[in-house]
Amino acid sequence: MNEAAIRFLILIVEGEEEVGNAEVDLARIAPPYYAFKDFGSEVVMATPLGGSPLIMDGMRSAEVSDHAVRRFKSDRAARDELADTLALDQIVVEDFAAAFSIGLSGPIWTDDDRGAAGLVRAFLSAGKPVALIPGKHLLVAPEGAGNGLLILGDKGDSPHCAARALINVVADMRRGGGV
Repeated sequence: MNEAAIRFLILIVEGEEEVGNAEVDLARIAPPYYAFKDFGSEVVMATPLGGSPLIMDGMRSAEVSDHAVRRFKSDRAARDELADTLALDQIVVEDFAAAFSIGLSGPIWTDDDRGAAGLVRAFLSAGKPVALIPGKHLLVAPEGAGNGLLILGDKGDSPHCAARALINVVADMRRGGGV
């Protein structure tokens, strides 16, 4: 597969129903989105149920001091992609080089194969790198990253740094360097 065919998944986990997740906002989605796009990759966004995520409601009032947020707000194609995310059950792990998850909370390794944690586990089990910008109370034990590579971060610049790390890992894997 050539570099032009590299596809990244951005998994947005906002929380239950109408509650939302304070860890998920445009400032955490826009930097990795553009890091992947500027690398020449295809980006697919997904939410647990698909469609328009709750974050769309607050997009007009999102902080505009960040360059990536300003770029996203003025990018019609990006806004349309965010407004029409895929549902988790539409994602096929083999179609992606890596996953980037924002807002996942709770245990990753459970008996339940459904939901965002199940999708993250599927990526890790397939040996695919995953970057997690966690919500509150993320629990990665007992199996850690499984067969994959798990990148964690929760500081202000973590989304962009994690996206760059994923790009470098995927590019290295494509060159035959492994993980």
